[in-house]
Amino acid sequence: MPSVAQIIRHRRVRRARKKAQRRRRRIWAAVLLLIPTLLVLLPLLAALGLAAWLYAQAASHLPPPAATIHIAPQGGAQFYDRSRTVQIAAITDPLGEERRWLKLEELPPPLITATLLVEDRDYLQTARFDPLHALLQIWRYILGAPIAAEPSISGRLVRNVLLPAARSSGLDDRLLEIALIAESERRWSAESLLEWHLNTNDYGRDAYGIQAAAARYLGKSAGALSLDEAVLLAAIPSNPRLNPIDSELAARNRQADLLHELYDSGLIDKAQFDRASTTVTALRMAAAPAAETAPHFVAYARQQAQDILDGEGLDGGRLLARGGLQITTTLDRDLHFQAECTLRRQLEGLDGGDGAALTLDDAPCIAAAVPPAESAAQLGTLLLLDVGSGEILSMVGDATAVSHQPSRLLHPFVYAEGFLQRLVTPASMVYDVPRAFPGPADGLIYSPVNADGRFRGPLNLRDAMAAGLLPPVVAVAEERGIAQIIRTAHQIGLNSLDENRYGLEVLERGGAVSVLDAAYAYSVFAALGVMHGLPAEPIAAGHRGRSPVAVLSIRTADGQPLWEYDRAPHSNQTTILEPSLAYLVNDILSDAALREQVLGVPQTSRQLSRPAAVLSGLSADGRDDWAVGYTPQLALAVHLGRADAAAMRRDENQGQGAAPVWRTVMDYAHEAGRLPVQGWQRPADVEEYLVCDISGLLPTSAGHCPTRLEVVPAGSLLPTDTFWQTYEINTQTGQLATANTPDDLREERVYFVPPDAALEWWLANDQPLPPSDYDTDSGAPVRQAVQIDEPQDFAYVGGAVAVRGSINAPDAASAAGHQLSYGQGVNPREWFAIESRLAAGIITGSWDTTALNGVYTLRLSADFADGSSAADTKLVSLDNIPPMIELRTSSALNTIAYPQQTVVSLVADASDNLTIERVEFYHNDTLLGIDREWLYGFEYEISQPGTEVFRAQVFDRVGNTASADLTVQIVRQP
Repeated sequence: MPSVAQIIRHRRVRRARKKAQRRRRRIWAAVLLLIPTLLVLLPLLAALGLAAWLYAQAASHLPPPAATIHIAPQGGAQFYDRSRTVQIAAITDPLGEERRWLKLEELPPPLITATLLVEDRDYLQTARFDPLHALLQIWRYILGAPIAAEPSISGRLVRNVLLPAARSSGLDDRLLEIALIAESERRWSAESLLEWHLNTNDYGRDAYGIQAAAARYLGKSAGALSLDEAVLLAAIPSNPRLNPIDSELAARNRQADLLHELYDSGLIDKAQFDRASTTVTALRMAAAPAAETAPHFVAYARQQAQDILDGEGLDGGRLLARGGLQITTTLDRDLHFQAECTLRRQLEGLDGGDGAALTLDDAPCIAAAVPPAESAAQLGTLLLLDVGSGEILSMVGDATAVSHQPSRLLHPFVYAEGFLQRLVTPASMVYDVPRAFPGPADGLIYSPVNADGRFRGPLNLRDAMAAGLLPPVVAVAEERGIAQIIRTAHQIGLNSLDENRYGLEVLERGGAVSVLDAAYAYSVFAALGVMHGLPAEPIAAGHRGRSPVAVLSIRTADGQPLWEYDRAPHSNQTTILEPSLAYLVNDILSDAALREQVLGVPQTSRQLSRPAAVLSGLSADGRDDWAVGYTPQLALAVHLGRADAAAMRRDENQGQGAAPVWRTVMDYAHEAGRLPVQGWQRPADVEEYLVCDISGLLPTSAGHCPTRLEVVPAGSLLPTDTFWQTYEINTQTGQLATANTPDDLREERVYFVPPDAALEWWLANDQPLPPSDYDTDSGAPVRQAVQIDEPQDFAYVGGAVAVRGSINAPDAASAAGHQLSYGQGVNPREWFAIESRLAAGIITGSWDTTALNGVYTLRLSADFADGSSAADTKLVSLDNIPPMIELRTSSALNTIAYPQQTVVSLVADASDNLTIERVEFYHNDTLLGIDREWLYGFEYEISQPGTEVFRAQVFDRVGNTASADLTVQIVRQP
């Protein structure tokens, strides 16, 4: 039995053991409780520490306000030519060193009120530092959750001014934005931040800050702004591109809207609103420094650079103004200087001056020998493109302005659509004859006439297209529909023209396109249907998705690349047309010999020493002079016009105006670039056929028709010709031979029998037709031995007159000689020879009458081997003097009281040295009607007050023309 001492000892040991166990249990319980607590607290503390550190790092880049009103030390962007060695322009601060910080109290209250209303109405009440909100935003950033941009003025201030300067820290933009917004609101009051915002805000056109904006647009200090001026400027920052320089109408509309909003919100009273809304804010704009080398090109390149940077997620406008960027452009400085002086010389010559002899850098100008035209022109624009890359090599004048009538520039798009739809081929027979088409309004007709007033009857489409003849292209356009033609032009490159607005007359007058679009669209033909250039957002559905390139690379101030134009074919091109369609257009427009043959006028001003497609000429009213053409390497568009929008009264076929500028610049550009002579390789799906002349159909087995080689799309179904027919004729009587006709008087002759659509023209122009009567008397009298068949007696002619005659005597083949000549008056005292040739009894010649006017006698004489002679004469009236015209109302008043009067009676006082053929009346370039009888007039119905603009155009019998404009005010009278 244990002793008492042992029992006590055991009890003590037991109690000690239990106490130790309880202590261990408490320790483990504490450990088990501490571990989860630490697992929760430590990440939280770490996150808080990280957030605080990130906030501190970002906030350390917050600059003092006054340090942000000046352009950054690296300055504005610098633009270089394509060699990257010559600076052509630089962006500078419009205020220079005169910048100073404006306090809120120095600014007019309406400016502050309008700014808050536009950008953040309740900013002064809601802007405050919220540490919990900042912490939660940073926590969301850490977790990678999406964070919306802060829309307040604080947010805009940070994104526009503070964030770009803080990016050098290497921290993420989202983190910087969160921290800088919070820290700026912690350090400064809402009033101070608004003041900061107004001193640095972007007002467009490099005007950063309200003081710069007031100076740039209004020529005054911001502290002196009136209500209307303050509202005009306050509306700009929400969309800086809609400023009074770049978009005056949009800027004024936004000003009016903001004034209404201020009044409706009770922020201005009725008297203030009435006074401001009836005030037309006077703009006294201090323009940005112009680029001396190529101002319009630099403006285009700058906008393209900004679009590129914006597309990269950067603030393009601010980077250009403050980022010190180095921008390499596509401009070829030498080519540009030569192109500029060539155009300048032509414009000065056209305006009566001696013209330029030196380029802008005092080098000899290639245009020293360009012959000027004989009519004034003060406005000129050109654009030269590299076909293979879409790069702009030279831009002289505002090539982006959509302000020129396209007229015949649209013809290739018509024929391309015709080729695409297999409506026609280059061999197709078309009709250059008088014809009426549907006019621009119900009840009106449109009667197209060629520029020289002549019609050439049925002919191959190639001839008509090469010569730019109007009636044939109108006929093709009518068959396909002018709306579809314009849609095709949109895809190929023309970004203007509403397909639902224009009728067939747009092929010679009306509408508006830019020189840039013209050159770019034609470069697609030059590249066999491929469009090269920079990807661009189409301005509307169905329009082009690329634009000409003006920027090759963009680098930071320290030379680090930001962006470069990718010249790889797969990235800079889009196929727009089938190569075969473009080839057909190129093959025809490059056929200079055919163009000269059809028009009968030398085409030296349009010819290069290499294959080149070109189209040139005047719009119908003479206001737009175009020359647009290309080789496989380069495309050039040239436009000339008058500053007063009047017609340039000259013959477009005399090689004057835009055409010699085009030829001179293209010749120089190819030689300077050492570009090899190239043509267009014929695609495999284009085949060559031997076809009959005029009809374009396959010759019969007899092969009696005159033939020509023609290219057409492969698989074209060309039927056998039926228009060229062979007849056996009695050579003595000219009748159809019979069995009784002696063999020695029989002769087979081939005649072209025109289709019904051209028969009237054929007869009116005395074209040969097979006889309808049979030979009944072999002894019938012979025709006159020598005869002038064209022109007819007493005909009205002008310009280059085609003369045609015949020797009808039996011994015509033995004629010893012939002479074609002319003299002045009915009985000339002196005769002047006309160059002519004799073939198979037919005599042809071309009589240049451009310097003659009045009545002249045309004579054809022949001497025969037997010593006899014969002659024939024709009296013709030569008219190379344009008519004169004045347009007025019947009452000679230019103000009409409506609704008492509902008709404007237009009267055209027209006169000519010989005779007038017709007068056309237009309203806003829309044809109203044609009057062919004196007194020439038209009555136009009015339905509302307003300003109406009318035009009358007079044509004489030869096709010379003149026009006059009239503006009529329609005033509502009670």
